[in-house]
Parts: sequence; C-alpha cells; structure tokens
Amino acid sequence: RYISDKLLGADPSPPSRHAISNAGLADSGSGNPFAWLGNDSRMIDAEEMDRRYHSDPAILQSNEFVEMAFKGRRDLMLFTSKRCIFVDLKGWSGHKVEYTSLPWSSVQLFGVRSAGSMMDKDSEVMFWPDFDDCFFPPKEDEDSPPPPPIPRKSFIECDFQKDKVDILTVHRYLSERCLRTEDGHVGEDGIFVPNHLSPYQRVSPDVLIPSPPGTLAKFTEWLGNDARQIDPNELDATMHGSSQILQLDEQVQMAYRAGRDTFVVTNKRLFLLDTQGFSGKRVAYISIPFTSIRAWAVESAGSWDRDAEVKIWTKTYWTASGGIGNKFEQDLRKDKADIIALQSYLASMIIGSTDGASSVRPTAAQAGSMDTFLSFLNDNGVVQDPKGVEQQLRTSPPILQSDESVDACYKIGRDLCVFTTKRILLVDRKGMTGKSIEYRSFPLKYVSCFIISTAGSFMSSAAATIFSDGSKSLQQDLSKCSSDIWQVEQILANKILK
Repeated sequence: RYISDKLLGADPSPPSRHAISNAGLADSGSGNPFAWLGNDSRMIDAEEMDRRYHSDPAILQSNEFVEMAFKGRRDLMLFTSKRCIFVDLKGWSGHKVEYTSLPWSSVQLFGVRSAGSMMDKDSEVMFWPDFDDCFFPPKEDEDSPPPPPIPRKSFIECDFQKDKVDILTVHRYLSERCLRTEDGHVGEDGIFVPNHLSPYQRVSPDVLIPSPPGTLAKFTEWLGNDARQIDPNELDATMHGSSQILQLDEQVQMAYRAGRDTFVVTNKRLFLLDTQGFSGKRVAYISIPFTSIRAWAVESAGSWDRDAEVKIWTKTYWTASGGIGNKFEQDLRKDKADIIALQSYLASMIIGSTDGASSVRPTAAQAGSMDTFLSFLNDNGVVQDPKGVEQQLRTSPPILQSDESVDACYKIGRDLCVFTTKRILLVDRKGMTGKSIEYRSFPLKYVSCFIISTAGSFMSSAAATIFSDGSKSLQQDLSKCSSDIWQVEQILANKILK
C-alpha cells in the first residue's frame, strides 16, 4: 500500500461504492479443455473482484476500483482505474501469490490481436511498458550460439478465449486509459500536454458496451479489399462506426496501405494494423501514442524500391516483431504516400511548439546557391552554411517547421547532420544512386544526456553521442568534417540545460 500511494498517488477517498461495469457476470468457466491448458483468460465479474481486493487482501486503494476483470486457469488480470494488476498463483497449492502492478502511465504502447481461422482459439492483448526488464540467458557453452533474449515484463501478452472476450471492448478501454484526453496544461517548454483520463473518473459506460456480432469480421473484410484505395474520410467513418475503434474526439488524418497492412495516422496516435496468417483474419491493432515517440524517420523510395518507409523509435525496449529494440517500421506505397507531408505532421504532433530560438550566435551567410537538395548533397563541402541549409530545408524538401531554424550543419561523406532549434536531423542517402533519402529526427526536448568527444592525436575523431530517456539514440561521428565540436556542445547545453 505504501508503494501504491507513492507511485499511483495519494489515497484520501473512502472506499468506492459505485456500480462496476459488467457486474453480475456469471463465470461459466473456460468450457474448453484447450483453453484451460493454454491458460486463456475469460471475462469475469469485475464487481466481485473489486470487493475481494478491497478487503482480503486489501491490494486496491480506497479510491481505486476494478473496471474489467479476466481469469485464466488460475491467474487473474484486473483493469483498475489506476493500473493493470496481474495476480499469479505460484506452485501446486497456489498459496504463494505474485501481484504485479503496471500503472497506466507506464504503458507506452498497447494493442489487441484478433483470432485467426477456426483452428486459432485465442485472441491477445499486448502491453509495451517504459522499463527495461529484458533478460539475456547465458550460453550453454562457448561454442553454442547465444539463446534469444526474453522480454519478461518489457513486453506483456495475455491470451483471451476468443468467444468469451470482446477484444474491441478491451481496445476501447485501453484507449481511454492510455491515450490522452483533450483537457490538459501547458508545460514548462510551452507545449500543450493533454491529460490522461483521471483515475478518479470512471471510463464511459459506452466504452464497455459489447460490440455487435460480426463487427470485427466486417472491419477485417473491409481492410482486406485490395482493390480499393484508403480514403481517410471513409476510414474515419468506418473506425467510428459499429466497431468504435477510435475515440469520439479522434480523427483519421492520413492512411496508407502496403500489401495487407494498414498504417493510420490520427490526431492522437499511430495505428499499425498488421494482417497475419494465411487467411488474413488474424489482425494486430497496435497503438503508438505520439507521447511515446522519441524519434522518427521517413525514407523516400529509390530507383528500384517499390515502397517508401516510415520508422518510429519509442520509449520501449521490445519490438512488435519480437526482439530487443524500440524501432517500429512500416512500408508505404511510393506512389500513394507523401512522406514529406507525413514528416511535417509527425513533427507538429511530436515536437509541437517547442522553443524555436537559436542557441548560437548569428554568423554571416556564405555565398553560394543550391538548385536541388540532391545536387546540394553531392557537394563535397564539410561545414555548411546554416542559412543556406535552412533555406533548402524550407523549400526542397519542406522539412522544417515555420518557427524552426538551423543552428549548425555538418557534411559527412554524402550525408548531412543538421542541428536545428528543435531537433537533430540526419539526412542519410542510401543505395548506389543515392535517390533514396532518409530524414531522421531526434527531438531535443527528449534528450536526457549527451557526450562530446574531442579528436585525439592519432586515428581518432570527434563525435557526439545523444541519449534519449536513458537509452543511446544517436552516435554521430564528425571525423570527416572540420567542425568545431564545442559549437555542438553549446547548442546541446543551451537547449537541454535549463
């Protein structure tokens, strides 16, 4: 209880006596031996769980209430107004019990996955927290390959019985608890920060209403129609229809289709709809709130590439494909995706109105002009004129925000490292022709630590290393440029040390 009060907030209220959603739901058991063996969870009466864990043992705070509850073979998963609680009974007797609390504020990404064909008996719910609990098992011997890493609590997945849990209801609930609401406050950096739903405020009853039969199958069928282009307005209407996948105040801004997968950009999150399996009926709905994104990149298609690409780095430690890392990638059709418009929208939602004031003293612009961005990148200069680069990044292509300017720019080979007033922008030319260009952005507001290394006397170079939320995000070698490494230190110090 002491830790709960410290991490979840004070607990001054009397015990909750309000009605609990899906109260009185009788537990009919798994009803399926395969579901029992697989420890698949089913929905149970949340009101009963609320009474139990307010008394013996008194796990819940007095102003905390259970809103949804699920039971597997013996274990429980409780969705409360403040956290997700996993009750794990250990041993044959079950007398030893482990209670794992995952505050909703620690959930950076979440998702649900529908069941596939008739042989697929379960659906899933998935959580990506913001802490590193990954475990690297030791090798059996020196000659053996290293075993694959284990995510442990860095990625949590729970199986549901597909006929006993409405995953659309679960998805709507998680959206209410883990996404931001319209009300909020202006932070110290001038950025408007929407609030989470208050833990003292119940989720709307409309969220917990079961979806009409066949809703998910109809939406999956609509997604699987390869002959149609995805119109954002049509998709918005569909996702606000009977499926209610989106929140009421959420709108689709952009939508892209590549193969069987769909990538949706709303005003609150990025949606990855990953179609899996031979039948295409198994779909993972993964939500990436903008507040969880720590860096992003868009890459144009090259001469032989069929698709453009978007990459997202989040405040997590495990990928959706199953492995160590925090990067999510999505292909985009090159003839359908305006990656510059996508880059601009991501910048406005992730960087926002961060202070765009310069951190360096103004210098006189150097003479010279640039016809196109590709011809500029073909130049062999090393230290570039910030004003010239800024002009180029405002027009061809228009990468910078209106109140964003360039403080410093360095040429490394045929690539570019740009320090703006809001981010570090890496322009990386790829392939033999160099027509495929990746624009990778690291917002300065998320930089928590930086290292400046000066060049040594022999076979060493100057470098800058940037850490975001404790993890190494960027290490830039400045060996090929005649840069003043202390100018980089000045920019980072003035922006980060406030």
